Amino acid sequence: MQHTHVPPDVHPGVLQTVSLTLRPTAGAPVALEARVLDLEPQADGSTTLVVACPAGLDPQEYHFDATVAWTYPLGRMECPVSTRPGRRAYGEVWLLRPTAPAARLQERAYFRARISMPVLLRWHDDLVEDERELIGVVVDVSEGGLMASVRTQPPPVGAPVQATVRLAGDNLVQAATVVRHVRFASGGLGVAVGFVDPSVHGDRIRRLVFETERRRRRRS
Repeated sequence: MQHTHVPPDVHPGVLQTVSLTLRPTAGAPVALEARVLDLEPQADGSTTLVVACPAGLDPQEYHFDATVAWTYPLGRMECPVSTRPGRRAYGEVWLLRPTAPAARLQERAYFRARISMPVLLRWHDDLVEDERELIGVVVDVSEGGLMASVRTQPPPVGAPVQATVRLAGDNLVQAATVVRHVRFASGGLGVAVGFVDPSVHGDRIRRLVFETERRRRRRS
């Protein structure tokens, strides 16, 4: 897994749930989740995250070696932090102060580009014992999968789906699996799916991605 450093003002959104890994001086690392309650800009240009103390932990604890990670529309971000206790009007909190710039986790095996086009997801809903459909708009795509913006709750993570995208007048249909859900800064919902067999329409999607990227670079 590779890391790409990004500007220091990149951070999760207020009320977003983040993953927090604490590394004590003795014992195994502790992985847990916390909710961001506020963002406090600092004089050095960084941002302190104010998070709710995770249930069952001491709100007065300090942690000098920790990592916070969160999902953003196109992937995952990670940032090393230190934590210290604090108090705000809404109670006792933890203050997460970055100790290095945030980094983007490069987990993808395929090159992708930001492309807007419709996508139809079909899946079997076990709760109602019926087939369901959801239309979304692709945010980015590669031969290995896509991220789409949707208006209603997407199929659950891990669900097998049939994904259909419209490309140059053709419907490209292939089996896929829901990888994750995201919530965009604008408040919308997103769903990422990975194609079961990227080779099914891989050549056509790859050509589309490369042509889109070439046009973008010519404009920039």
